[in-house]
Amino acid sequence: MGNKISLFLLVLVLTVTISTSLVEVRAADFDLDVSPTYRRVRAGESAHFTVTLITITPGYSNDVYLRALFEPPAASVTFSDNPLNPTGDIDSDMVIRTSVYTPPGVYTITVRGRDPVTDQNVYVDITLEVLPPHEPEFDLSISPSSLTVKKGEKAEFTVQAAPLYGFNHPVYLSLICPACASHSFDPNPMCPGSASCGCPALPCYTYTSTLTIDTSAMDPGSYSIVVEGCYDGYCDRAYATLTVEEGAGKEEVNLIVYPVTVKVKPGDTFHIRVTVGITGGEASEPLTLRVTPPPGWYIGHYPTELKKTSHLDLWVTVPKVAGPGTYGMSVELYKGEELLKGRQIMVLVERTARELIVNVKPNRVTLTPDSPEAELVVFLESTDVTEAVLTLVGIPSGVSYSLPAKLKVGEIGSINLTLENASPGEYKATLIVRGEDGCCVNTTDVTLEVRGATGQATQTSTVTQQTQQTQTVQPETVTVTKTLSEVRTVTVEAPQLDPTILGLGIVGIAAIISAIYLLRRRPSPVPASVETA
Repeated sequence: MGNKISLFLLVLVLTVTISTSLVEVRAADFDLDVSPTYRRVRAGESAHFTVTLITITPGYSNDVYLRALFEPPAASVTFSDNPLNPTGDIDSDMVIRTSVYTPPGVYTITVRGRDPVTDQNVYVDITLEVLPPHEPEFDLSISPSSLTVKKGEKAEFTVQAAPLYGFNHPVYLSLICPACASHSFDPNPMCPGSASCGCPALPCYTYTSTLTIDTSAMDPGSYSIVVEGCYDGYCDRAYATLTVEEGAGKEEVNLIVYPVTVKVKPGDTFHIRVTVGITGGEASEPLTLRVTPPPGWYIGHYPTELKKTSHLDLWVTVPKVAGPGTYGMSVELYKGEELLKGRQIMVLVERTARELIVNVKPNRVTLTPDSPEAELVVFLESTDVTEAVLTLVGIPSGVSYSLPAKLKVGEIGSINLTLENASPGEYKATLIVRGEDGCCVNTTDVTLEVRGATGQATQTSTVTQQTQQTQTVQPETVTVTKTLSEVRTVTVEAPQLDPTILGLGIVGIAAIISAIYLLRRRPSPVPASVETA
């Protein structure tokens, strides 16, 4: 009987173990399609992939959440739409943004789609190849692309270089064609962010030079203008067309602009003198003057149509928000749609030094139980800021304070300190003053000395701040409460048991109970004395 029961228990254990080990496997209700599956970019560039949700089970309508696994180092992955839904957005633009610090190599990125309701996951792999970043370089251009002048006149072109991938070096210019033409570049080489060739170590925003070609020795006809710019073995070229016409008996127009280089500060207004000279004093048809300043700059009214020789005054206002750097401004004279003359004005916007001065009196105070209160007077000075935000840091625990959140320049503010239960000692606090527009920041230190024994652990103090000005101001009351005790709540989650382990445990307990039961039912051995009797 015992063998039969043991066999039964063994079969029961094997049955439960096999049943708990089997997991139902079925196809997911959805699938993902990622296109393309391979892209190649340089470090610092971005790669785009389209992720599409495909419904397999009819009527399926759950949200599917997207996530990218195994991202390349120094890179990030974003989705334009997340989650996807069969009844809504089924496409998402996945963008992998690399940086110049992303190591070159081939990366396999796994896109996971997860339905948290049914706990279904779908995985799709894509490949991203990252190449080394671009070397610094520049793109050379010339304007206008075509120009017509009379023989003997000077043709002027504007040559510019756009820096790429952090290029910040001088660019040396040369005229390749026509090589025999008398010409000059101003300046040469072009330098980053500077109209003159001092080549300062500044971020490069604009490279500009003026190419002037003297046509006195050139025959009438069309010429290809080829300008080459080089630095350290790297070169780029720009192309334009120059047409030289016969000048005898033709109407001549001259355009003079002064000055051609201006230094200003944000918010300044500067003056440009423009002279349009016409042979004979009057043109056969009206000429059009076009002045193109940088975006956001303001030009005062000026006549745009000219019939006679004219002298014009241009007043240009630089926006207050203009950043420091070199800006270009063009003055062009047209006859219909034909460009007759063009001049470039270089405007160097300098950085403005904005200042905010803070005064605190006294800069050292002493608090004692007999004299627990003190007042500091704050006064601000500035020609650029009208109002500032005050912040006080470094005040020790056990000392309450009140101060105005904002203070206008020229007015007097007060900081009130009250001793509560601070420990004796010398402390250093810092008053931080910041312009309301965030442009200027200044700080000053205040020394706070606490003397005498401290009081109770929990204390509520009321500080009343009154500011005396020429107008009536309502008193402001600030209540500070400090409690030295702190209550912390710790939540411990009960561990979750695996169903397989739980089933095996139950079977094991049943086996132990059965064994004990069988041992109790086995007859006890008869003592020897009884057998003999």
